[in-house]
Amino acid sequence: MPITQRIVAFRSRRSGHAPTHTLLVAILGALGALISPHAALAQTPADSTVTVRWTATGDDGSTGTATSYNLRYRTVGVVGTDTLSWWNAATSATGLPIPHAPGTTDSVSVRGLIPLTTYYFVIRVADEVPNWSGFSNLAVKTTSGDLTAPATVADLTVTATTGTSATIRWTAPGDDGTTGTATSYDIRYSTSAITTGNWATATAVTGEPAPTAAGTQQTFTVGGLTPSRTYYIGIKTTDDAGNVSGLSNIPAATTPDTVPPAPVRDLSMDPDSGAVDPIVVASLNERVASDAL
Repeated sequence: MPITQRIVAFRSRRSGHAPTHTLLVAILGALGALISPHAALAQTPADSTVTVRWTATGDDGSTGTATSYNLRYRTVGVVGTDTLSWWNAATSATGLPIPHAPGTTDSVSVRGLIPLTTYYFVIRVADEVPNWSGFSNLAVKTTSGDLTAPATVADLTVTATTGTSATIRWTAPGDDGTTGTATSYDIRYSTSAITTGNWATATAVTGEPAPTAAGTQQTFTVGGLTPSRTYYIGIKTTDDAGNVSGLSNIPAATTPDTVPPAPVRDLSMDPDSGAVDPIVVASLNERVASDAL
């Protein structure tokens, strides 16, 4: 969009007078922003956050110090000249500063926005009555952001088991699909087959390793399991923008039975069998051996 200029009327009314101050507004198409009632302009320092700044006006027109601001935004622009309808449907920003002296630059960071989305901002100024200024120019900014989730792990494998653990291996995905390095893993297990529907109820492990570069092999041992039981294990990956991969393949791990029978602790003689004479037993053994010859 080419750079154009226009004249905007900015009115501040108090009882008995209604001065009008004319502002020169430069529409900066290259930045996608308009300079506001004395210069409102949006810039994006980080994903999902837009910093809006403007030059403070006064309490009475451009003299004195105003009392408060009201900044609102939407993802659609003003249709025609109906700014009031746009304003009534817009979202109010929070955390606005107290107005400073006229000519001072004020600003606020509007957070929690959707990445890669165009937002439109309008601000109004109030004095202590409150008398409200007219609408500012429209400041426009498209948020930056990463909308590409890490690739889904497709080769999760159980490589070893003990009575209380299962070791798994997988290929690290990337930050954006299969490139870069992701931020974190979420590994969970259950005695039921894991699906996207019951993922939230599966048991989350702790101590997962940090992701390594895409394409490298990683391993982890899931502990705290019970012997002689089948477990299902899954993994998801998150990047630095909070994008989460799909659910991995779900291998099964059966822990071996490593618990032996308990030892006998009450071994004793049958009281009805009577005493055993070792001499008689030895004599009987000799007779059996003699008969066998």
